[in-house]
Amino acid sequence: MKKGMVPEAVEQMAQQITEAAEQVQQAYTQAAQRVGEFDWTGEDRDRYVTEFESTVGQAVQQVVQQAGDFAERAGKNAAEQREASA
Repeated sequence: MKKGMVPEAVEQMAQQITEAAEQVQQAYTQAAQRVGEFDWTGEDRDRYVTEFESTVGQAVQQVVQQAGDFAERAGKNAAEQREASA
């Protein structure tokens, strides 16, 4: 027996995914700020900061993008389910 989607539950999940992505972005922003404020000078520091920003920053952007895509798709699925059930 198949069980139908509960659109409200899927929309709530989509909102939670969006909020989680925002939290990831905020955590990265805070960490990047701390890394940028290191009391450390020289090429090693510059390389570390650059690598942190490029490596971790790119990973965070991918997570945020993918989470946004999944949240959007969930919202569309919920809307389609509502239409089909109407």
